[in-house]
Amino acid sequence: MDFADLKTFCRVAQLSSIAAAARAEATEASTVSRRIAALEAQLGTRLFQRTTRKLSLTEAGAIFLSRILPILDDVSAAREAAVAAVEQPAGLLRVTASNAYGEAVVAPLLVAFCAQYPKIEIDLLLSDALVDLVAQQVDVALRLGPRPAGDLIVSKLKSIERRLVASKEYLSSVPPVEQPGDIVAHVCLPTTNSPQPPLWLFRRDLESIELVVPTKIRTSNTLALRQLVRDGVGISLLPEWSVDEDIKSGRLVQLLPSWKISVGAQESAVWVAYPSRAYLPLKTRKFIDFFREQVSSEAPEFNTRSMQEDLQITSSGTERYPKIS
Repeated sequence: MDFADLKTFCRVAQLSSIAAAARAEATEASTVSRRIAALEAQLGTRLFQRTTRKLSLTEAGAIFLSRILPILDDVSAAREAAVAAVEQPAGLLRVTASNAYGEAVVAPLLVAFCAQYPKIEIDLLLSDALVDLVAQQVDVALRLGPRPAGDLIVSKLKSIERRLVASKEYLSSVPPVEQPGDIVAHVCLPTTNSPQPPLWLFRRDLESIELVVPTKIRTSNTLALRQLVRDGVGISLLPEWSVDEDIKSGRLVQLLPSWKISVGAQESAVWVAYPSRAYLPLKTRKFIDFFREQVSSEAPEFNTRSMQEDLQITSSGTERYPKIS
């Protein structure tokens, strides 16, 4: 049996669609159909039930999938083990992140990563939409905000702190901001893509103040808001990764530095996520190790051995790594 045919069969089974599998493998649907037909001919049985609206595994197909997946994982793991023996990870690594974070943080770090691992090729997918890691064959995602949901392995890299900032030009012609309540008299530029009024939560010791932010301009793009603040349009609450250099250089001024300020009460952090699988490819592990070291000193070290020792069995009987945080 052809190894490529087996991989295609597994992908069709996981996505329940020949068209989706073809897109994931960057090939034609007719090619995927031929591979499945060839496999069924070799086995002498149908692997899928096909209707105009639905594609599902037959009983024989489900049994075959349950036996083939571990074998494919073993082959991939053996390949990775051979590479790991000489510590030279290689191959295409698909990474996704939001537009702003990818531009401001991820892309600049890739220079050093590629220098350290010259045999790894990076495909960086920047999108503010929620990318389906399986369907788009993405190896690792860097996501911001609350803990990502879904059937993914998720690890927290670092908490995101926010700074209330404004330009010196703006502050020179407006009342001072000395207490949280003072912001209601100012032009505010919140980061949001919701039509609901944004809420900023101010915390200091035992004090907690929640304010509805008067909005002049709102957008989900952090870098666009940073530029508006730099141009003296108003004040904004922005993540530290986007404004700390401006604060250090004096380009922007941090307001109310003794207060911890967040958008609502939800935790906001940088998370690394990757599809559930029985092993972690060396190229992916090296990227996660590198990125964790660069952006955070607070998160625990990424430890594949400890993860392997903590393997859990899901209700379906398949092995997977536990979600870690």
